[in-house]
Amino acid sequence: MSTVPKSTRANASAAARPRAGTPRYQIVADALIADIERGVYAVGDLLPSELEIATRYGLSRHTTREALRCLDGLGLISRRPGIGTLVKARSSQSHYTAAIADLGDLTHHTKQTRLKVLAEEWVTVEGDLIQYLPGAQGQRWLRFRTLRYPAKGGKPISYTEIYVHPVFERIRERINEPDMMVYRLIEEQHGERVRELRQEISAIATPADIAPLLGTEPGAPALHVLRVYLGKKDALLSVSVNIYPENRFKVTTRWQMTRNDD
Repeated sequence: MSTVPKSTRANASAAARPRAGTPRYQIVADALIADIERGVYAVGDLLPSELEIATRYGLSRHTTREALRCLDGLGLISRRPGIGTLVKARSSQSHYTAAIADLGDLTHHTKQTRLKVLAEEWVTVEGDLIQYLPGAQGQRWLRFRTLRYPAKGGKPISYTEIYVHPVFERIRERINEPDMMVYRLIEEQHGERVRELRQEISAIATPADIAPLLGTEPGAPALHVLRVYLGKKDALLSVSVNIYPENRFKVTTRWQMTRNDD
């Protein structure tokens, strides 16, 4: 088992100070990931116990478990009853776990990835596109065909098509900037605030024309994630259609339960 120097522990604690818009469990998960990547905890080592991590970062046991779930989802650790939490990999190149409870979490997810624009074009909303852009039939929308990668490299996490209302076409000037999200560009450049995000997730077979881009087989299992961004009075601002190959992405969702006897 590794012994963590005091200086390293101090740096880790500093790294875990809350940042605006980032959940505490994610901050601690990022700090632990950084420690594993730097070799503070080598493959085969035991991580500190939940209680030790909670004490070090000033967390509840529940929040500590959420942080460890992130590492587990990335394939970095293995949690074994009666033994502890073992480090089983130093890095994760192609799997990403997003715990998304609000738009702040979604922003954090994007900052850990990078977007590569393959093409941009104007498309007429007709045929199959109508199901993604209801009420926009016959209109011309701006479409970006993209791949999203882990920030540190590896296979693409997803193939994504982004559809943007024509009045927001100026975002094309900045869409290639690091850590950039389309809805943030719409808000910053046009002053149109996103008031609601709707997400639908379903299982599909990877389309034959998308499989080579993702480095997977046609027909292989994949997640189809539709995200719809709405403004005032449910105005449709943008839509993203995402295809995630099997074993490269996982979404976890948390609900706070309110009971009459609380």
